[in-house]
Amino acid sequence: MDYSSQKLSLLILFSILVSCSWSQNFEGTIVDQTNTPQFGVTVQCNEKKVLTDESGKFQIPCEKGPLIIYGIEIDTLFYILNGIVAPNPIIQVKTSEEIDEVEVKSKRLHYFDIGFIPPIKGVQIATGTNTLIETERQGGAKSTANPRELFAKVPGLNIWESDGAGIQMGVGGRGLSPNRAANFNTRQNGYDISADALGYPESYYTPPLEALQAIEIIRGSASLQYGTQFGGLMNFILKDPIQTSPLQFTTRNSVGNYGYFGTFNRISGTVGRFQYQAYYQLKTGKGYRPNSNFNQQQGFAQIGYIINENNQIRLEYTRMSYLAHQPGGLTDKQFEEDPTQSIRDRNWFKVGWNILALHFDSKLNSKTHLNVRAFGMLSSRYSLGYLGKINTADPGGNRDLITGNFKNTGIEARVLRRYKLTKKQKHESAFLIGARYYRGQTTNLQGSSTSGDGPDFEFNNPSNIENSDYSFPSENIAVFTDNIWFLGNRWTINAGLRFEHIMSSSKGYYYQYNIHPLTFDTLSVFKNENASSLTRNIPLIGAGTSFKTGKFSNAYINFCQNYRAVNFSDIRVANPNIVVDSLIKDEYGNTTEIGWRGFIGKYFYSDIAVFALFYGNKIGLAPQPNSVKKIRTNIGNAFNTGVECFVEFDFIKAFMDSSRIGSSIFVNFSYIDAHYISSREKSYVGKQVEYVSPLMFKTGLKVRGKNWQAQIQGSYNSSQFSDATNSKEGSGDAVIGEIPAYFVMDFSARYTFRKYFQLEAGVNNLLNSSYYTRRATAYPGPGILPSDGITIYGTLQFTIAVKK
Repeated sequence: MDYSSQKLSLLILFSILVSCSWSQNFEGTIVDQTNTPQFGVTVQCNEKKVLTDESGKFQIPCEKGPLIIYGIEIDTLFYILNGIVAPNPIIQVKTSEEIDEVEVKSKRLHYFDIGFIPPIKGVQIATGTNTLIETERQGGAKSTANPRELFAKVPGLNIWESDGAGIQMGVGGRGLSPNRAANFNTRQNGYDISADALGYPESYYTPPLEALQAIEIIRGSASLQYGTQFGGLMNFILKDPIQTSPLQFTTRNSVGNYGYFGTFNRISGTVGRFQYQAYYQLKTGKGYRPNSNFNQQQGFAQIGYIINENNQIRLEYTRMSYLAHQPGGLTDKQFEEDPTQSIRDRNWFKVGWNILALHFDSKLNSKTHLNVRAFGMLSSRYSLGYLGKINTADPGGNRDLITGNFKNTGIEARVLRRYKLTKKQKHESAFLIGARYYRGQTTNLQGSSTSGDGPDFEFNNPSNIENSDYSFPSENIAVFTDNIWFLGNRWTINAGLRFEHIMSSSKGYYYQYNIHPLTFDTLSVFKNENASSLTRNIPLIGAGTSFKTGKFSNAYINFCQNYRAVNFSDIRVANPNIVVDSLIKDEYGNTTEIGWRGFIGKYFYSDIAVFALFYGNKIGLAPQPNSVKKIRTNIGNAFNTGVECFVEFDFIKAFMDSSRIGSSIFVNFSYIDAHYISSREKSYVGKQVEYVSPLMFKTGLKVRGKNWQAQIQGSYNSSQFSDATNSKEGSGDAVIGEIPAYFVMDFSARYTFRKYFQLEAGVNNLLNSSYYTRRATAYPGPGILPSDGITIYGTLQFTIAVKK
């Protein structure tokens, strides 16, 4: 069983149904907020301990309180016997007032689809700006995982839309690049899913939204537990297996325009101490533009075993593959004439992702929890086509093929110890220490491929690749610690430290061609071979404090340092549009944030933060002197400041608390001022950082009843630049230029009927807005990548479970 955060954290309501016989033999059932019985939970009274069975039931002799309920990742609760609170609970003292506070928070956040992570949860400390997106109750286009709807309530996020099927997710926060969420430490159930955590942290794999329970986003000092990234942690949490049935089956089938079809099928169950689940997802479609057909398949299998009341183990395997025809980019003029056109028909992209992970959780004693996770990945991505400027026609002939193969393994262990500063203290503090070992092996090949039109991912000369052949071995040892102190009933202080030992190497060759400017004949060829190795030892610190301003609110301040290594793609990928600076350096910086979040009254929730982010040696794109090409280099030092604000108000419940219908409106607003403050090129100083939309505004209205809900939302992004010169006019090849402001509306509805069925429908881009979010320098462009027009979809879900 997985006592995961989304079900068993302090933000979740536990119902404990207890009955008492004359012999003081207590019987009861422990369930979560969805009335799902909790198997394997420890119940203790004095020296007696029992485990709940598969139905969540327990029976224990208990003449005096307290009755303690706890598990491997459960923040301890206890039931008060006969209205009397015993003075010395075994695990953690919680008064009835505190339990009530947890229940009230859970009830109020239940319909908002969003909340925040408790300070201590399992083997995790979460402080500063953090968000828990409850995807299970979300509406919207789940099959195509529309990121505008998924992240609608997280302020400060800029989103790239590279496809309309949710295949690749591009998200960046606080002025950071959205490119494949590379500025986040992306994980699934706590382990890495990006291509290479050190040198290529881009994520080509995104878990199906239909399989998710929640998404954790942790920023601030607590993010140092997971890595050095500027954006912090983005952790996709998959649903747990059902505990009340040996077999539950769910099928979701979706259809939409542009030939879209998606199916998601999942089985799960609990048999004795074993739990299991498996799912399969298929998504196919023709796409919004010609030459944009795709086929994606995902599979996942998990089996878990509860060894005893203190130990459990879980094994997971993830498989994803997709093949996508790429229509290429457009020039500014072509986009204005017809954003649905395509002038590339020989470009293809293929990805294969395999991840194996093993989890072990142990309660070493009543105060100390251990988690060990080991993982390995064997994955690949292939780009095939013509890389030339989009304002030139594809001349035919051989195409360019770039392959990347990723092999990495890692193991991470963390121990969390709860303790009290004084015996009289109500709240427990916590100390976390952990270590991580990671080893990666990436190979990049670039050369000539077939002259056909299809997805033929084969080199013409595999024994002598024409452009480049490189391997990038890497090794990382990290040690991290965090501590949170509760000082009194309102004040907390936290401090963290992370030490990184990074070794990265490169070995291989690339060819340099001297081309005649008029005839394009090859005048000379030079083969450059090199091997290099670089070792860094990087200490990073973070600290913060929080003060409880009310029963359901708190203010906080946080600071942490950040670091990001140069990507492999920044070092050696030949691109006719781009030149890479041979002296390019790693990026570094720090983030400071001040915020307040909580409830005002019963049904008004707010989360407001102000931040300042220093970004040293920021890598970006700029024109190369005396050349039509652009150079990828360290533009300079940037400074991003901004304000983020999210509010949601249930105005029906506020005036009629007993109403069966709720209706909430939310507003998500952010303003970001991001500029270069120093640079070797003086003309860049004062320029706006590329791909930063200064003003982002989202708002939505949701109306819900017992079995139904409907919502509509709008998303606005102000204009942004694609290069450090802040060029407003698009270049001839459309690689640089302004990204105009845009506004998009989405509508969705859901209805559950006859217990087993659920019907979903909606319209994305309701107003059929014509817009784009990025200008690509290479694949899947180059040039402007138009976003999808109006999209209509429908989904039918059927769920059935076998009774025990």
